[in-house]
Amino acid sequence: MNATFHIRQDTVPIARARVRSRAARTVSDSVGIARLRLPAGYDTLVISKIGFRPESIYIAARMNGDTTIDVSLVAQAAQVAPIIVTSTRTERRLEQEPLRVEVLGGDDVGEKSEMRPAEATTLLSEMSGVREESRSPLGATNVRLQGLPGRYTAILQDGLPLYGAQASGFTLVDVVPLDLRQAEVIKGASSALYGPQALGGVVNLISRRPPDTSQVLLNQSAPSSTDLMAFAARELTSSLSGTLLAGAHRQQPLDRDGDGWTEVPGFRRIEARPRLFWNDSAGRSAMITLGAYRERRSAGGVVRQSGTSSLLAIPDSLETTHFDGGLTGAWRLARATSLTLRSSFSDESRRHQFSASLEHQSHRSAFGELSATHKSAHDVLVAGAAASHDAYDFAETALLDATYTTTGVFVQETYTPIAAISGTLNGRCDRSGVYGTICSPRLSLLATTGGTWSARLSGGSGWFAPTPLTDETETFDLSRVFVPRPLIAERGSSLSLDVTGTRGPVQVNGTVFDNRVRDPLGIQPIAADTTGAVNLVNTPGSLTTHGGELFAVYNAEPVVATAYYALTRSRDVSPESGLPRELPLTPRQSAGLDFALDDDESGAYGAIEIFYTGRQALQDDPYATISRPFTTIGLLFAKAFGRATIFLNGENLTSVRLTNYEPLVRPVVGE
Repeated sequence: MNATFHIRQDTVPIARARVRSRAARTVSDSVGIARLRLPAGYDTLVISKIGFRPESIYIAARMNGDTTIDVSLVAQAAQVAPIIVTSTRTERRLEQEPLRVEVLGGDDVGEKSEMRPAEATTLLSEMSGVREESRSPLGATNVRLQGLPGRYTAILQDGLPLYGAQASGFTLVDVVPLDLRQAEVIKGASSALYGPQALGGVVNLISRRPPDTSQVLLNQSAPSSTDLMAFAARELTSSLSGTLLAGAHRQQPLDRDGDGWTEVPGFRRIEARPRLFWNDSAGRSAMITLGAYRERRSAGGVVRQSGTSSLLAIPDSLETTHFDGGLTGAWRLARATSLTLRSSFSDESRRHQFSASLEHQSHRSAFGELSATHKSAHDVLVAGAAASHDAYDFAETALLDATYTTTGVFVQETYTPIAAISGTLNGRCDRSGVYGTICSPRLSLLATTGGTWSARLSGGSGWFAPTPLTDETETFDLSRVFVPRPLIAERGSSLSLDVTGTRGPVQVNGTVFDNRVRDPLGIQPIAADTTGAVNLVNTPGSLTTHGGELFAVYNAEPVVATAYYALTRSRDVSPESGLPRELPLTPRQSAGLDFALDDDESGAYGAIEIFYTGRQALQDDPYATISRPFTTIGLLFAKAFGRATIFLNGENLTSVRLTNYEPLVRPVVGE
């Protein structure tokens, strides 16, 4: 039977209304007319559109019959699930939080699962002021916030340092987006929130929870990359539920330009992460997580020995075994008072071979925090204590062995005298066995008109406890790293102003920021040494970054478009010459555009990403001191067939590679 629907609100036609039955679906056109062919028999049709109350119609379809049906929809305010942020210790709606927290969630995280199933290295690529920077041939990737070095960014999962107090450059390459619900980013000095490893900011990865959808993902990428993952979510009892992530990945190393040196690393990895969630609906809840993965990454190549025609193999491989566990719990003591416990441990061992050098490293960490929260009509007070312990063991370079124990107390007061104005004051004092007692304050203020405009002003200070594993030293032979004198804590401060405007489906945010770090850590080549040995030292002066960011989003079904632009100016002091310079590997300008079209009726989804990276100062490059700007383009198409989805993804369609511009800078191997 052919059915024609005239869909209106009173006498006004409604376009893009959805009409669906058990066997077919369609949408109304610009004058509110929808046509649907129905098989003979009884059926229930649902007519719906966001902003209107859905309408159901029971129909008896006759063979070869035609009918016209008038449908009147009643306006109803759309109920949009609020975004709740947890990275500030008080679960609050995003728009009510005085501290600027940027959130990536929903379809954006799902899109990254389809683009890079094996790693989260592109998870934050659409956020302004966030740069995921590859640091080594083995794929180490750091998260740089507003131009600051990646070691200043704390990476947490569900608020826990499951990867150690200082996350490795290999953390993001071993996290899979399929396991995540959203990512929360706080920029600027955040030691008042999370201690000495959050000098530049925080990335908090929030896991998926029941009753989320179970999924199986199979990916085959050209020329040779395979991923198989499964995520299961189950309600076990009325108060107990659980999830399980398991996966296996394989990628072959690639020599794109045929020069005998690997540009794309190979790896094999297996992983598993079960979680249990308990909630008695009376103010008591808990989460327990365990995680483990084992991975082997390989790169390297061959070089011609000086003065001969023979070739020398230079293997570059890293074997990693990682275990971690975490616990969070909350207990309501009274109607307005509760206790929160967070604790975690991690144990990671590595076997790194570069040429003839073989290194064994281990990193063990433990963390615990107990806090109390009291809520009243106008304020939320949080106070607590935390302790962390990190131990680094380098079997072949025992002089770099280090143990860091830090205890701290903190207090946080969020005060909202009226709905339009609120503020948060954070204060934390840490006692380090190596660096003494250091206190870190942070103040954030929010003014809002209730939905159209909001402004946030935030400033604070922080510190960083340096370790032998920095952005640079993690990528090469640690036997060449020396610490000639005791290192001192790096101190920093940040100031930012954010203004957000919303009108209908459009939201625009502008940010200006200034960050400063005193006594930053650097590597200093040892004079007259031919083996590439370096000293790890605090450099005099300051490292500074300042600039502005602009971010805009348009969200009106079926179109979602985001765009950003960031301008960054940076300076530091060269550890070699002692002279001021532009901070290496910090793009002066960057921009991005993401345009997505999602047709729920057909189950089709398409997206295009365009990213621009401007000029940046280079370091240790014999061919250039300033890079060329470049643009990359990616395409993603997905189509649902019942419970299955097929996706096709193309990345770097502009074929941007370093070797297109200049020869690859290879390590120097001493004899």
